[in-house]
Amino acid sequence: MAYSFYSYRVEILQRPFVRSDGFTTKQTAKIDLFNSKGVLITTLSLGIPQMADVYESIGKMEPVNLDYCYIQGFSTLACKRYLQIDKAQPLPIAQFTACNSFFDSSVSVDLSLSLSENEFVIDESYVVTELLDFHLSRFLGTFRLTNCFIKAAKSNFTQARFEGDLVSFKNTILDEGVKDFQDTSFGSGEAIFTNVDFGDGDVSFINAVFNNSDVDFRVCRFGKGKVDFHYARFGGGRVSFERVDFGSGRVDFRAAEFHAGRTSFNRASFLEGELNFEGAETPKGKLTFKRAAFGNITLIFDLYQGAKSEIIFERSLFNQNISFYEAQLGKLIFSDCQFNSTVNLHVKQSDEISLAGCTMRDIVEFYTHGDPPRISSLNLAGARLLGQIYIDWDANGVRNLIYSQGCTTVAEKAEQFRILKENFNALGKYDEEDAAYVEFKRCHMKALLLNSCKQGRVGHLINRITYGAKKLLFDYMGLFATSPQRVILSILVVYVLYSLLYIAIMELGWGHIIATSASGDQLGVVDRGFYFSVVTFFTIGYGDFAPSGIARFVAGTEGFMGVFLMAYFTVAFVRKILR
Repeated sequence: MAYSFYSYRVEILQRPFVRSDGFTTKQTAKIDLFNSKGVLITTLSLGIPQMADVYESIGKMEPVNLDYCYIQGFSTLACKRYLQIDKAQPLPIAQFTACNSFFDSSVSVDLSLSLSENEFVIDESYVVTELLDFHLSRFLGTFRLTNCFIKAAKSNFTQARFEGDLVSFKNTILDEGVKDFQDTSFGSGEAIFTNVDFGDGDVSFINAVFNNSDVDFRVCRFGKGKVDFHYARFGGGRVSFERVDFGSGRVDFRAAEFHAGRTSFNRASFLEGELNFEGAETPKGKLTFKRAAFGNITLIFDLYQGAKSEIIFERSLFNQNISFYEAQLGKLIFSDCQFNSTVNLHVKQSDEISLAGCTMRDIVEFYTHGDPPRISSLNLAGARLLGQIYIDWDANGVRNLIYSQGCTTVAEKAEQFRILKENFNALGKYDEEDAAYVEFKRCHMKALLLNSCKQGRVGHLINRITYGAKKLLFDYMGLFATSPQRVILSILVVYVLYSLLYIAIMELGWGHIIATSASGDQLGVVDRGFYFSVVTFFTIGYGDFAPSGIARFVAGTEGFMGVFLMAYFTVAFVRKILR
């Protein structure tokens, strides 16, 4: 791999240079490379070819081999002038190789409008110029610009077309300056940018087309400039930005298209600024950000188009705002993440949103106004809520969101309802708090019943009976003391049932309601049943009637039910009034 350097010195020696394959030049270039402190890094000894000979070989469609050469002022425009070719026409190049070479020009190293029909390779070489220009070039075979050090104010690949099986910039260092790949097409082969150091300065892949090729940006490094993939189109291949250091500039993937491939930002690092996927499109693909490091960076996924796609964040820390406003998503998964700022999850549509194991220290907004989002499932299992969740119980259908989870236990569902119950209490939404509390108690009771299966048949039977009694008394009769209206209705139902039971007992001759006063004899069986029931239920006890037979046992149970339901009503009523 070529050394990076700060400055260099060229000395032309009047002695021949002989390459290992027999290629000879009359002069030798001695090039000293220095670091920023002026310390010598290495010395290169290279041949100095005649540009006229090089241009002649290009004109004859002969392979051009510039290995171990010091190349001054190479220019396709100068070559076309030499060969008397219209400057607007592409320059055909049969084959081009420059390994362990040094390109030097005070103006530009010009390879624009070239047409390479076979392999084009620059490897372990140096390029020092104001402009490295591949504008409008076309490469039909393999293209490699690898293991190089490029010291250029601008590297221009705009509208270049790579049509071979491989495009590789692996291990190349692009020093300070602009790197422009706007409108570049990378064909259907593999595009490799592994371990490329883009240095400081803007990097643009605006409207770049990668078709169905695999794209590999693993272990790349970006500096202080903007990284722009606006309108870039990735095909169905794998796209990897794993362990990429995006530096401190803005990262722009607005309106980018990822199609059906998998795009990985695992362990990538974003220092500050903005990561923007606004309007990006992933019909069936997957974006993963597992253990990605987000410094002081704002994440924007507004209007994201991915109705059948997945976006996965795992074990990440977010210090700035995140927004998925009006996004269409298949699955949005946050696993064991921590949010120290606002999270806007007011999506347009999503099959599943998961915040399992996450810590939320600020506001998480699902819905506050406008059209409610269409969400099929919401997972808060193991979440730690230190902030607030803005969600509407009815508009968002929260009950169904929790129950629709297929991967959580009943106990985990209970815990999620408990979290929402406490959240609604903090927001002063007491009706929604009650609704969440009811579902928490239902799930909690069911979880205890399911756990009792480990206690054997007898223990499970006892717990099932206990569960049925709690379900009847606490749930059906008063919604766990959250509904005074339900308790009143239960009182009426229980009163009528006991009245009818007394009437049936008297008609069947199993017992009787005996009048203890002369006025009591005037009441018929029906009136006697309803009257005795009301004074027993409310424990009035006038003493004008006394039960006999089975009616004595029934009267005792009714008295208990009356005391219980009146106390139950008092608790539910006071709970509502105090809040």
